[in-house]
Amino acid sequence: MSSYLRQKYQAGKYILQKEGLLPLVAEVIRLLRKCVFVHERYFMYEMPLNEPMKFEAAPKIQNFVFEIVPTNQHLDELVAQGFDFGIHGIRAREKLDKGALMFCIFVEKELACIHWAAATQEAMNVLIKVSYKVDFSSNEVCLGWSETNPKYRRLLLSRYNYSEEGKFLVRMGKTIGRTLVEKRNLASLKGLPKAGGRVYGEGRYLKILWWKSWKEKPVVSEASQPQSV
Repeated sequence: MSSYLRQKYQAGKYILQKEGLLPLVAEVIRLLRKCVFVHERYFMYEMPLNEPMKFEAAPKIQNFVFEIVPTNQHLDELVAQGFDFGIHGIRAREKLDKGALMFCIFVEKELACIHWAAATQEAMNVLIKVSYKVDFSSNEVCLGWSETNPKYRRLLLSRYNYSEEGKFLVRMGKTIGRTLVEKRNLASLKGLPKAGGRVYGEGRYLKILWWKSWKEKPVVSEASQPQSV
């Protein structure tokens, strides 16, 4: 069994055990739909990592733990200490094997917020389905997807996570982060400019069965900027 299929099997088993049959069926349907047809539109953001954050990043909660997870060995060590990654602990393994970086915040050892980054093309390929342009040779880095547990939203955990992630990447010598935001993701469209993000392009991802297409173009006017910010 390939690592991809093994991961999907383990993830399905976890969902069945923890959440039940209906959530598993919903996840299978979601995956099948993505295998057949996907059409998504994005804004492309450039993030200056070595500039001060434009917002206050202190979370509205005291008892939290921030962890940088660069390897599966470190993941296993945290799990042995009782940190609960949930289904992300299964999905993270292939990404960590390829060099992706995971930035986590825990509340009472429960995963509350997760961010991903990739400093190499190999790591980006397993982290992001869209191969947008990142110049890794010029100290650029791919800022991957992020997620906050619904229980801990509106506590500024994602802002703090991004702030600490940026400091770590600067210590690695990285100066520019590049990321994609779906045009329907209003929360991120509002938040990234506050972190210093600048829209520099637009992209369209189209997938029909095994055929894939990614097209990107520069933003050349104020009218092309996201209106939700």
